[in-house]
Amino acid sequence: MQTPKGLTDLLKLKQIDAFNFEGQNYQTIWKRVYGGQVLAQSLHAAYQTIHEDRIVHSLHGYFILPGDITIPIKYSVENLRDGGSFSTRRVTAYQNGKAIFVLSASFQISQNGLEQHNDSPAQANPEELVSDTDLLKNTAAVSDRVKLHLLARNPFAFEFRPEKDFSYRFSPQENRNVWFKLKEQLSLSQQQQQEFLAYAVDYDLLIMSIISHFQEEFDKPLQVASLDHAMWYHRPFDVNEWLLFSMHTPNASGARCLGQGSIFDRQGNLVATVVQEGLARPNQSD
Repeated sequence: MQTPKGLTDLLKLKQIDAFNFEGQNYQTIWKRVYGGQVLAQSLHAAYQTIHEDRIVHSLHGYFILPGDITIPIKYSVENLRDGGSFSTRRVTAYQNGKAIFVLSASFQISQNGLEQHNDSPAQANPEELVSDTDLLKNTAAVSDRVKLHLLARNPFAFEFRPEKDFSYRFSPQENRNVWFKLKEQLSLSQQQQQEFLAYAVDYDLLIMSIISHFQEEFDKPLQVASLDHAMWYHRPFDVNEWLLFSMHTPNASGARCLGQGSIFDRQGNLVATVVQEGLARPNQSD
């Protein structure tokens, strides 16, 4: 999606009835639906059934089948519960009558409680960094084949600025820090902010999970796909301002990899946490 306004339009869904919606697709060059899109659209569908005083605090999704970018996605919302403080929804995304993604999300009224969070691991100011697009175009550490894929996967409404170049040799125990924000200022509600963040953070977690193996295996084709995705929203934030996405990989085994990310605002507050497991195995057919 090229612009923030275009992303706003992408996440708007056609309402069929009170609990059913339909959405269009970002046209990826890999011909499958971008995971962040179906995640954000599912959250948007759920929000259409939630009272305005409630904000999502956690969501869990499973990617069941690859989405076809040529077919609109239908979203069906189930109202599982509306309590005094919390509401729970389940959203199933369909194409050709088959479920391709399922989301469970919990929403809460604003409440006060305990306050604490981890410190931000930021090591640089984003203004001093170069975008990932420019880094990729100018690096010799990445093959043209892999470079094309990495450039194509970028959700272009956002700008991403890594603290380390792609030539840096990450160990599996290291964090990869990437600053990001919308390329253009846009007035957004808190609900839209959360949908935009869900769209953006699918961008790099799987890459982080295999990046420590890149230097030895840049040219070895891998089959990589999202399996599941979980997010927790802790505090308000603004995607118009720089946010730090700090990622690491605690485990890779069984042809799967696990990515964990913490998202901090410029003041160092932890605003969200994300965890994603993905498929990562040699592509035998290539």
